[in-house]
Amino acid sequence: MSCKKDKVDGSINKAYIGGEIINPNSDYIVIKKADIPLDTVRLNHQNRFSYTLTNFEPGIFGFFDGREFQNFLIESNDSLMLRLNTLDFDESLVYVGKGAKENNFLMEMYLLNEEEDEKILDLGQKTSKEFDSIYRASRDLKLKKLDRIKRKTETSNLFNEIAEASIYYEYYAHKELYPLANYKISELDAFKSLPRDFYAYRESIDYNNVNLKDYSPYISFLRFHFNNLALQKHFTHSNDSVYNKLDIHYNLDKLDLIDKKVSNEDIKNSLLRFVIGQFISVSKSPEDYDAMLKSFKEKSTNNSDKERVSQFVCSYKRLSPGNKIPEVKLLNTADKEVSLHGLIKKPTVVYFWSKGNKNHLISSHKRVKELNVKYPEFNFIAINIDVISYKQQSDIIAKYDVRLHNEYRFKAPRQAKETLFIEPIQKVFILDKKGEIVNAKANMFGIGFEQELLGLLNQ
Repeated sequence: MSCKKDKVDGSINKAYIGGEIINPNSDYIVIKKADIPLDTVRLNHQNRFSYTLTNFEPGIFGFFDGREFQNFLIESNDSLMLRLNTLDFDESLVYVGKGAKENNFLMEMYLLNEEEDEKILDLGQKTSKEFDSIYRASRDLKLKKLDRIKRKTETSNLFNEIAEASIYYEYYAHKELYPLANYKISELDAFKSLPRDFYAYRESIDYNNVNLKDYSPYISFLRFHFNNLALQKHFTHSNDSVYNKLDIHYNLDKLDLIDKKVSNEDIKNSLLRFVIGQFISVSKSPEDYDAMLKSFKEKSTNNSDKERVSQFVCSYKRLSPGNKIPEVKLLNTADKEVSLHGLIKKPTVVYFWSKGNKNHLISSHKRVKELNVKYPEFNFIAINIDVISYKQQSDIIAKYDVRLHNEYRFKAPRQAKETLFIEPIQKVFILDKKGEIVNAKANMFGIGFEQELLGLLNQ
């Protein structure tokens, strides 16, 4: 009987992930799968956490510390321990335990890929042959590193596939980006100048790899790939010769190509959602929204996505330039209700912050402090989007040593966030003195932000 009790049930799939976070951004870690939160794990007094996965599908998972996100691979019976310092997040991340060698290798590839990504604009000016030679040499060096790992460690087929994907798809992504990175000539001329075999690998692309559907090198490649395919197709039936990411016909081509080439619903829906989200969040042509939405709804099989994107479109139509910003109720520092409309007496900038995004909280307040000095003609209004009390709000502001001035919070956060469609948190409203929207998608850190402010003052 005692032997029976000690016997391990081999039918139960288990693994462990834990570790220590130095200089944590929050007091919790969120474990995710396919960008869906699985659980929130609290840090103890030593800033450590532990989490056990049971009956799970081995593959790519992720963790979010309240500010940054990183992937990890976990398989049956793995026992992973990580250690990182948030001041140097990715570079400091190391693993020990069963599964550590595989994850440390994937992190090494991640950091090498990041370095290469930063060089692509410079390398994009080289000839296609020189460009390919540089990235092919890098690919081969990474493959040799992988081969050494495989000789020393009995690696799984899943790891081998993911590790090879981190190498090959990064190489392919750079080749897809080459015509866009070469600013010496138009994109059309860049395509025409490519060798015939430059995209030979496209013949062997697996558009439906379930093991890679949550892995960023694979998904990033597919996004770049469909951008390129659509652009090449767009050039065949238009008079354009340069890349315009907001051209409605180009974006419709992109949705069509994804629909034709991808059959896996998770991958297809993810790509479709990304394309329409990018277009609508940047485009200033509400007349194009309906065409994109119609095409998206015909192709997506995710009803939740369809509903969400429909709301997205309705919100941005309501927030088009020239419309008055919708009325929402706020609470001031005395816990008294005030109306947003009542605060607008002159040209106004409305920005938002959340306790869950420490970096944006600090940087946005510091930026507004600078802007307030340069543009006293404007009113700068800060709104917290969390469900918190005034004391909590003021404690957070005091903790990060940012100003407590023109600070408000929503009376009904969930409803207000939907009304103003605050996604992402970095979005900023520029309003004229009547409360009419000049830009509902402004970026206070963007190059043209101050020009927008000056343009409004000069009207």
